[in-house]
Amino acid sequence: MKQIYVIGVDISKSKIDCALMSIDLNLLKEKEVANTDLKVKAFLSKLLKELKTESSSVLVCCENTGIYNRPLERVCKELGIDLWVEHALKIKRASTDMRGKDDRKDAIRIAEYAIRYQDKQVLYQEPSKIVKELDNQIKIRTTLMDKKTAIENQLREAKSHDYEEYRALNEGYKLVLKAITKSILKAELKIKELIKEEEEISLNIELITSIPGVGLQNAINMVIATNNFKAFSSAKHLACYAGVVPFQNQSGTIVKRARISKMANKTLKKLLHMAAMAAIRVDMEIKTYYKRKVEEGKNKMSVLNAIRNKLVHRIMAVLKRKTPYVELNCY
Repeated sequence: MKQIYVIGVDISKSKIDCALMSIDLNLLKEKEVANTDLKVKAFLSKLLKELKTESSSVLVCCENTGIYNRPLERVCKELGIDLWVEHALKIKRASTDMRGKDDRKDAIRIAEYAIRYQDKQVLYQEPSKIVKELDNQIKIRTTLMDKKTAIENQLREAKSHDYEEYRALNEGYKLVLKAITKSILKAELKIKELIKEEEEISLNIELITSIPGVGLQNAINMVIATNNFKAFSSAKHLACYAGVVPFQNQSGTIVKRARISKMANKTLKKLLHMAAMAAIRVDMEIKTYYKRKVEEGKNKMSVLNAIRNKLVHRIMAVLKRKTPYVELNCY
């Protein structure tokens, strides 16, 4: 059934504000609901009955607010309602009226955006159980690594400038560092076990890491961000998502340097940057390309970004072919 109703949802930690609109932009109902599975399900179920329609005729649109989206995501999946999770900046830039701001107005703006750009909707897909658990373990590992690095940096600075302070800090942090290291190893072991559990994920990670410069953490985060590459159909789409595609910056006769968009997955962008730096060292083709472009006078960061883009295309290429990367001796 064609979608004839759109619900714009503004999400906060404790509540969601909903604006129901018909496809011809008529505001039919507004409602504030507690941000829990029980309340959200009760509201949407009751709404379907009031409208005397099926779930397939309703589209729910919300901004990406991270973990606060989870109740709505779970309920929409359970009720079979299409959910569109959009980048907040896209909705803001598309709005024609930004006078005043509150949760109610934001819900209406989201609904209007979903109707006007309905042909560009990208429906939410619930990640598999393995992908979600991988995400949890990666978060644990990343957080603990950051804490461990911060403590080790503090100890190193104290050791070089104030040995008495170092002794006191070392004594206080000793057990903590030991526990953090143990927890990191436990998370890494769990990650390896999870990868082995699903053959498709294991194969994809093996293919991605066959590319010079692209390591295990990069591959795992790619799998998580893309729902094991079910959410992206092309290299260009993924490159845009990762924030490594430069866009023209021109107005009339004023032409500025192309810039990458801020609407990006910052984790992937950071990991791809590290992969690009590694590729310059270990991949002769990339190394030759980087050296040539820099000698031509190109900005080093622009060249690095081109390499990040190239790596994304390589990743999608090996996944499409289902064969490991083979370096060509053509440089």
